[in-house]
Amino acid sequence: MNSIYIQGQEKISGKITTLGEARLQIGDLVNLQVLTGATKERYSAKLIGVFHGQSVLVTTPMINGNYQFMRVDDTFVLRVFSGRSAFAFETHVLQSQHTPYPYLHLAYPREVESLVVRKGDRAKVKVICTISGYDDTQLQEAGTMINISIDGAMIGIKKVIGEKGQRISIKFKVIVNGVDVFMGLDAVIRSINTTQFNNTDWPCQLGLQFVDISTENSIPLMAFVYHNLMEQSL
Repeated sequence: MNSIYIQGQEKISGKITTLGEARLQIGDLVNLQVLTGATKERYSAKLIGVFHGQSVLVTTPMINGNYQFMRVDDTFVLRVFSGRSAFAFETHVLQSQHTPYPYLHLAYPREVESLVVRKGDRAKVKVICTISGYDDTQLQEAGTMINISIDGAMIGIKKVIGEKGQRISIKFKVIVNGVDVFMGLDAVIRSINTTQFNNTDWPCQLGLQFVDISTENSIPLMAFVYHNLMEQSL
């Protein structure tokens, strides 16, 4: 499928489906990319309802605590991760409501593009993190996470630390649905590379596999990874 909505994910198979078959969940975080005008802004909103064949209801996007003004016929690509799939379709504003709270009626799509996200698909990120030894291992280093999946991550660091197979702990902060979430995950070093990462800030890279992820951490981790995959699915 040569999509204009979801691209750059060659390892993910896509198909055309319908919104009914997508079975989106109320409360799913959606991304609205503006198609009208030259700026192509992206806004975050939440799905609050679907009236089959008529409209899709989402909250009016907010930036810095202020609702964004949306006009009738403003056109968007709506993207959403639900379950393990990504969905995208073109839509436009049918009506902007202000009571009892601001929300939008968006045009119901005739078809929806669907992609199944594989467990190992990685999102490019730039997240400051700290690495420490597991249990009594003496190890402490700051780094930058450069990609992440729900399975693991690649960390850029200034010097080689640890060894393959060593268990470590990694701590970092992410933003999930507009909320700061501090995460602490256990991981095993699976690779150490100093030859293929030509960056003077991070001359070494560690390939990590997350282990023993708690339910408390798995939900925000999945939300963070999927949201970034969605942001990069152009």
